[in-house]
Amino acid sequence: MFTLERGHFYAVGVGPGSGDLLTLRAVKVISRADLIICPASTKTKSSFALDIISPWVSTQQIEVIRYPMQRDSQSTWQCWAKVAKKVAAWCAKDKIVCQITLGDPLFYSTSCYLLPQVIELIGQTKVHVVPGITAFQTAGANLGLPLVWQEDAFLLLPATDLERIAWALEHCETLVLYKVGQRLPEVLQLLEQKKLLEKTYLAAYLEQANEYLLQKLDPNVKVPGYLVTLIVKIKHKSW
Repeated sequence: MFTLERGHFYAVGVGPGSGDLLTLRAVKVISRADLIICPASTKTKSSFALDIISPWVSTQQIEVIRYPMQRDSQSTWQCWAKVAKKVAAWCAKDKIVCQITLGDPLFYSTSCYLLPQVIELIGQTKVHVVPGITAFQTAGANLGLPLVWQEDAFLLLPATDLERIAWALEHCETLVLYKVGQRLPEVLQLLEQKKLLEKTYLAAYLEQANEYLLQKLDPNVKVPGYLVTLIVKIKHKSW
């Protein structure tokens, strides 16, 4: 049985975009937290994760952490090291602290940087993860698309390395690509070469006002923004 404890830290997944996809546990933590940490890109004016949880925000203190979304490991770790110290200070005062993140805290999330540093400061027993619904799960649900069954292998990769993607296409039955963004034309070109475009599904801004769900892809398709997920149903492995 889940019990919310004072002086503890909670990394909370808020799902892909709609407030009614939050778990009951996530709502419990968010609504009772003393401090809510919200990641936000320096390129945006607001925190989308904060928008999702707004119905459950009243007197909690909100700390929006703006960070550059750059491929710079050192600066990223340094950014979240500062946040970890703030978390530890609040927990030492017997406060409930949570960090919210889109999707799930353990899938390509800023929580992956924050969690180990908070654990080092306050201990494993005071750190908890509340799972959230991922983008690929939501895409599969909205498309009515079974992702894996029987003996199928499932791989999830960032769409940043075409060589790895080409390798993955030969070693699984279902491939999910995150962080497609500006790499979309190149990835679609590769899939066209592999004759897999007809087996590829695109989802972007899931459960949001400008949601995209495409089942028949054109290699020249243009989807604005960063939150693009591809699902490639390569084949099916029977028993």
